[in-house]
Amino acid sequence: MLLLAGATAFAAPAAASAAETCTSAASATFRHTFAGNSGKTTISSVRPLCAGQTQTFGLIAYTAGTGSTGQFVYSSDRKTITATNRTVNLDVVVPPCHAAVDAIIGGDLLDEVTSDQNPYGEKTLGAPGSRSSGPFAHYRGGSSDCSPAPRVTFANACDGSFTATLTNAASARVSAVFLIGGRLTRLAPGRSTTVKAPAGGSLTIRDSSFTSYVGTWRPPVSGCDSAAPPPSAPAAGTTTTPPPAAIAPPPVPGSSGPSSTVTTADAPAAVYGNPTTTSESLVAVAKKSMSAGSVIAIAFGLVLIGGGIILLVRVMRSIREP
Repeated sequence: MLLLAGATAFAAPAAASAAETCTSAASATFRHTFAGNSGKTTISSVRPLCAGQTQTFGLIAYTAGTGSTGQFVYSSDRKTITATNRTVNLDVVVPPCHAAVDAIIGGDLLDEVTSDQNPYGEKTLGAPGSRSSGPFAHYRGGSSDCSPAPRVTFANACDGSFTATLTNAASARVSAVFLIGGRLTRLAPGRSTTVKAPAGGSLTIRDSSFTSYVGTWRPPVSGCDSAAPPPSAPAAGTTTTPPPAAIAPPPVPGSSGPSSTVTTADAPAAVYGNPTTTSESLVAVAKKSMSAGSVIAIAFGLVLIGGGIILLVRVMRSIREP
């Protein structure tokens, strides 16, 4: 029992000592290495973080001008130390021109800076207050000017969609960087790519020449053909029958009002006759249709008939007289 009690007493301080070895992220200290010209850094926690604690670190490379020309992100990396992962390695691409590289505690990296100075202050690893021991993690170098030549053009379609074409001129000395919604696209000199805009939305693009482009759909310059298609021609060998021509009705007798007449180019003329026929009209028609010989024959016949009637009358009288 004495031995068991002694073992228990020994284990309790050991467990307490093990619990004290972890630390919170806010109180943790770190060690780091930094190679700015190659864009690499390694960070380790001196004591392990307690379960559930995390600490993020960031590394960023900029294309950097001189004086007040500013710095624009070229490449970035973020990693997080946890209770089970005490060491992280960060790596970025350093531009082959005037460049700046910074390693910081935290993940709040700036995409662009308006001056040529280190914008991170005590967040820079190795600076007083950074809680990380090692070299001051800020680098500036390069022997030539960074001269990207980015360009953005928009193309609109008639269906309401549009695209953005990103290019970096072949004459550029360094890759151009485009930021779209927080995502970084880097294009080498002479390269291009196309980005499709969200349907019914806009597209904002910021490039490494510190220029912003905002695109929204507009009708194409060439216009959209919205006219209805022409009617198709009848197939060869088929005959199209035109509708029957309209014939105007006869005028109403006694009507004094105006009349409407539908005129068609191929309608036959309408003839309306008088239904009443008189003897005079028949005689007139007969006179028009008889020749001169027929008239003489008729007249001779009438003379004979008249002479026969006279002779018959005389015979009848002679019989009656004694």
